[in-house]
Amino acid sequence: MNKDKNYYKILGALHEETAPQIKKKYYKLSFTHHPDKGGNAEYFAEITEAYDILCDEESRAEYDLKSKWGKNYNEYYDLFDVKIDFDYESEKDRLEKFKKNEVNNIQIEVDDSFDGNIEYERWVKCKTCDATGKDFSSKIVIRDNDGNIVKTFDGEDGCDYCEGSGKDYTGGDCYFCSGKGKIGLTPCKTCNGEKRILGKQKLKGIKLEGEETKVESMGHFSKDGKVGYLLLIKKV
Repeated sequence: MNKDKNYYKILGALHEETAPQIKKKYYKLSFTHHPDKGGNAEYFAEITEAYDILCDEESRAEYDLKSKWGKNYNEYYDLFDVKIDFDYESEKDRLEKFKKNEVNNIQIEVDDSFDGNIEYERWVKCKTCDATGKDFSSKIVIRDNDGNIVKTFDGEDGCDYCEGSGKDYTGGDCYFCSGKGKIGLTPCKTCNGEKRILGKQKLKGIKLEGEETKVESMGHFSKDGKVGYLLLIKKV
């Protein structure tokens, strides 16, 4: 939350409007400004941030109290709410990061001609490397300072850290080998180390449920393993 931003103005919303009303305004703006539709990525990030704050009951109450743009602003909080912000990312880095689909959910607008079948693009898990981004079939070459090959072994050799078990001392996945029990130092040739690939998704037999229909686990697959949802919104 950034209390110095006017989230209401960003969404064109009023203090008196309810979360469902603000939600509709967000959807309308997102159709126009989504990067996949040629919109401005930075502005889309702004409206998404505003939506997340104003449509969450607790976040909105805090924002309304602490922001001068809020409904119940109390300047008392400005005296004690001091925030030090270290900006390590440049604007370009943040834009590139956003373009790589940090927003996992996909929204598509449909009309009365929708027949239950749809095809769209989405990021999916790379099956070749099982979302590790590594090529376990590659050879690992050890060289000396002069560039001479000292040792060569397969990428599928066991991980020394977990002794090939794929688990750490807590029983969770070994961080070093991503739970594979083996090491791969070369990026996966299919996804180039991205852990996912962009592909076409086809769905059939979808039944619309009112104005909005959510299809779980059919959004983008993110690099941290999370999967968003597909939201079909009927044109007004």
